[in-house]
Amino acid sequence: MLLSWLLSDTWLMSVPARVADVLLMAVTLWLASRWCRSKQGTFGRALLVSALNGVLGIGLYALFVWVRDTGALPWRNPLWLIEMFLIAQTVLFAVLILVAYRCDRWRSINVTLVAVLLTAIVEAKLIFLVSVRAPHAGGK
Repeated sequence: MLLSWLLSDTWLMSVPARVADVLLMAVTLWLASRWCRSKQGTFGRALLVSALNGVLGIGLYALFVWVRDTGALPWRNPLWLIEMFLIAQTVLFAVLILVAYRCDRWRSINVTLVAVLLTAIVEAKLIFLVSVRAPHAGGK
């Protein structure tokens, strides 16, 4: 989620970044549902939830770009907007998982927590690798 935000300067980068995000989140959600022994642990369901999150994330990204460009909300530091986007996208992903896996009752909460945690770990590692491998990519 955050990696696609960082790579979304142009449409040429935005589309592959979003596709990579959808696939990454689908795999992590599928692994989380398998690990939590969900009755609805198919890859198709995980891909559907991740694709819906990706589409809604594009709208969320457009909203945050509008906020950044118009100055509708003042932010406290340079990373505030990115942090708010990551929080909103993560909450959206968690809500979509809870809705999609609602028939599992308590397991849906476990699947949500594990999937969000796995996604955060993978993205933190990717962002760390990007910052170590290409520190000049930030435009500085």
